[in-house]
Amino acid sequence: MESANPAGRDADLYAAVHDIQAGYWMQMRQVLARTGNWPQWTSRTQVLGVVAAQANVVELWLKEEPESLAARVMYARVATERVLQAHRRDWARDYRRAEDLERLVARAREACRKAGEGNPDDAVPWICRLALAEADTTGRYPEHHVAPPPHEYLLPGGPWGLLGEAHRRDPFNREAWHRMSQALQARPGPAGRQAVATDFARWTVSFAPPDSPLLLLPLYARMQEHRERRDSGADRMLNLLWTREDTTRAVTQAFEGWFRKCDPATSSQLDLNYLAYASARGGFAQWATEVFDAIGDFATPAPWQYDARHPKDQWRKAFEEDRDACLRSHPRHTGGHA
Repeated sequence: MESANPAGRDADLYAAVHDIQAGYWMQMRQVLARTGNWPQWTSRTQVLGVVAAQANVVELWLKEEPESLAARVMYARVATERVLQAHRRDWARDYRRAEDLERLVARAREACRKAGEGNPDDAVPWICRLALAEADTTGRYPEHHVAPPPHEYLLPGGPWGLLGEAHRRDPFNREAWHRMSQALQARPGPAGRQAVATDFARWTVSFAPPDSPLLLLPLYARMQEHRERRDSGADRMLNLLWTREDTTRAVTQAFEGWFRKCDPATSSQLDLNYLAYASARGGFAQWATEVFDAIGDFATPAPWQYDARHPKDQWRKAFEEDRDACLRSHPRHTGGHA
């Protein structure tokens, strides 16, 4: 099996990733020029931004072509990713690093502003601003603590205006709604991360399109509950979590509503892996077999690294155990995707 590949089945994106890692940007430019729709634009720029944040490739591109709209968007991606990485390394708690983090945030916000000015129809600059809310742990920026929609009393304040701007440009954009969930979980208040994730997922699914990848948000919320239980030492209760009625209902909705209609070649590999995990753990072996077939060689560390059976760095063992068990019970491909 191949190593985890952020480009998934996207061959053009795979080539661009390797070009960036070698220190070049022309392939990235060409791939983005050939990108044909907003969902693909969002996902490709996200993957490229994570890879390019480790080098100065985008800065070199922007220096060569300062008027390039794609280069501006990619710089917003890179600058945002650097903030998130610093935040997750907990720079804010290190007084020697805190000022560096503030400079990264200011740079990212300015990059988002310039990218948005260049193309007002692009949701990505707004998604980047939405992503930055996760790192604003003190609530410094007013746009990160806006009241929730009217009558949604279970939902906390957060960057609702930024989600609205992204949604107006690309309705139900997958990344935008996941970023919103992450931002709300970053400051969950007394309810806790799992409750906030569950309430937001339930609310989103109530009006998301019937074939949307957002139908998987409840499975991401369930994994948050899984992680909290595992971290508290309640390993024995984890299997019951995936066979609970609300979980099996979410698996059914995600499988029949989204998976039956999606194209694995253009779908999020992370979504496919989450659905495979939930299906296998929930007792839907036949469905899981179909999802594993769609995943093929493109397993992702999450959610398998959160499984209690093996250490995080042995996540492939959890993936292979569930896949092999499902294939033994349902060895033939029975439908879904060819």
